[in-house]
Amino acid sequence: MKKWTKEEDRILEKFYPTMGTKIIRHFEGRTIDSVEHRARRLHVKFIPTGEGPTGFLDIESNGLQGDFNYMLTWAIKTANKEEIFYGAISAEDILSGEFDKRITQELIDTMQKYKRIYTYYGTMFDIPFARARALAHKLTFVPYGVIEHKDIYYLARRVLRIHRKRLETVCDLLGIKGKTHIDPKLWMMANSGDKRAIKYILEHNIADVKILELAYRKLQPYEGRTRRFI
Repeated sequence: MKKWTKEEDRILEKFYPTMGTKIIRHFEGRTIDSVEHRARRLHVKFIPTGEGPTGFLDIESNGLQGDFNYMLTWAIKTANKEEIFYGAISAEDILSGEFDKRITQELIDTMQKYKRIYTYYGTMFDIPFARARALAHKLTFVPYGVIEHKDIYYLARRVLRIHRKRLETVCDLLGIKGKTHIDPKLWMMANSGDKRAIKYILEHNIADVKILELAYRKLQPYEGRTRRFI
């Protein structure tokens, strides 16, 4: 293993606390694992500060298990903007046996544009599912501590007494329109790469991140200060 230089240590100590593993761009020939290991040796910690871009994330998959199923689409809406990034699987992806490898990498790259990401039940599904798909494809997922994660599901569960904790139920209570439903047949057709079905699921996905932001705005006054990371 290449020995760390004094100049590299200086850069690490100066920039790692605010940049975390994004500092990798300053170290040619180093890996994220080696940077994290060196930071621990030097007792340097990543301490995110200040505000940054916030995004609302949702993914759609053909099942709930990251080792048996794969992602069909993903979408991230930038807070307070009309900007939405998204990705969708294709028939070529499926037939090649790569499945969601391309869109998983696109999702990872896009997530790192944000300082903070909100999901709905993403702690138990979206984030671990995406991480599982990344590892299955031998892709480097977002390192822990780089992006703050807020799960609106737990906020809603804490401050609302409602018969179901689904996003749709929360939106109904808050008077938010726009939640769409997918025909099970279209879902099955998407598994074979049907373009129309995938387009429909993507539109559903995009609608979900839009209403997710609206729901958050209604519940924001009750948000706690606990910080967690992806």
